[in-house]
Amino acid sequence: MGLFDRFKKKTKDAVDRNEITVEEGTNEAEEILQKRQELLLSIEKSKTKDAPIDNTQLVETKEEDWDDFSNDELKNPFSKEMDKKTRKIAQQAEKTGRIKSIKPTQIKPIDRMKTTTGRELIPVVKEFEIDLSDAKVTKGGQIIRGGPVLDEILFELEEELLQSDMGHSAVMEVISTLKANLIGSRINMRVGLDTIVEKIVYKSLQNLLEAGYWDFDRTIHSFVTEGTPVSIMIVGVNGTGKTTTTAKIAHRLTQQGYSVVLAAADTFRAGAIDQLAAHAENIGVRCIKSQRGGDSAAVSRDAIESANAKGDDIVIIDTAGRMQNKTNLMEELRKVHRITQPHLVLFVADALAGNDAVTQAKEFQRILNFDGVALCKLDTDAKGGAALSIAHATGRPIVLAGIGQGYDDLKDFDPEWFLDSILE
Repeated sequence: MGLFDRFKKKTKDAVDRNEITVEEGTNEAEEILQKRQELLLSIEKSKTKDAPIDNTQLVETKEEDWDDFSNDELKNPFSKEMDKKTRKIAQQAEKTGRIKSIKPTQIKPIDRMKTTTGRELIPVVKEFEIDLSDAKVTKGGQIIRGGPVLDEILFELEEELLQSDMGHSAVMEVISTLKANLIGSRINMRVGLDTIVEKIVYKSLQNLLEAGYWDFDRTIHSFVTEGTPVSIMIVGVNGTGKTTTTAKIAHRLTQQGYSVVLAAADTFRAGAIDQLAAHAENIGVRCIKSQRGGDSAAVSRDAIESANAKGDDIVIIDTAGRMQNKTNLMEELRKVHRITQPHLVLFVADALAGNDAVTQAKEFQRILNFDGVALCKLDTDAKGGAALSIAHATGRPIVLAGIGQGYDDLKDFDPEWFLDSILE
């Protein structure tokens, strides 16, 4: 049974019983239309509230806020003679003085069409669009009301999405979008509310996946055109399939006519070095490596210098798996990034990890920002919600999908294909 089957049946039953629609022109219809405007306004406000904060605003203090208090009054905030309000302001003044001594850092919003090193990503040209014009009408029809019945239906959809490993915040955004599009809308009842709801949910999920969606092959081609060698840094936690994904990407690019060099920057495991070297031999590319325990940043730099000397097009850096909570190990990844200034950073995630993959991606992004995600093991029985949540939580898209163990089993991530596979 697909995700929508039970949901659509319940929606259709509610429509048949006339429980979630109301005739236009009635007092109830007018109240619902007003409620729709309020709901749209609240969603707009929440988007503004969630916008990135400029830290410099947090340390600004107006001088007039302190004009009513002398220096003597502010000397001892714990004095019994001071009233509660005066003491609180004095404490705040002292705290503000300490904050002002620290140089603030400007937080800038992520530009989804630029890489971590400021290079331009090539967006995917979207041709697919869900058209709801045949479902909505400007006059007549039925107006969708809110209330307990609709809430119960949406709650059931919420549970279905959560059970598909989709994160709570992403689910709530979908439900909010659905409410905003449904409540107060005039719909053509001949189309069927269940069909309309399915389209809106589908579109909401598609929007999550297509946020900042860029084309891997066209982006690589643009980088190569600007100059070589182009470097791609592969990161992720232990056991997600980074080395195999590195080999798949190398094979994909050699098939397109590029000359590729692999950098075995996972110097903590001798097995990882041997594994990458074996992959390199199988697909016919060079592998730059060192002994176990070597400097991963030095290996990465050597690979780029070697590629530059021999005229190779692309260097793919396979880094060591890092648990996202190991700060010292993450710092070593930042060193590799700082020294190599890669054209692209790809985070490799495991579809089977569910919400753990979302947590890992968020923590990695906090310490080392990435440009896109390669989601592995989508050929398994994974429910797929992790992909939706990673895109929602990080603002970075899934660009590649691993669908098997073979070198050819790496495809462009197609949001439509993915949604069809988990919803039907």
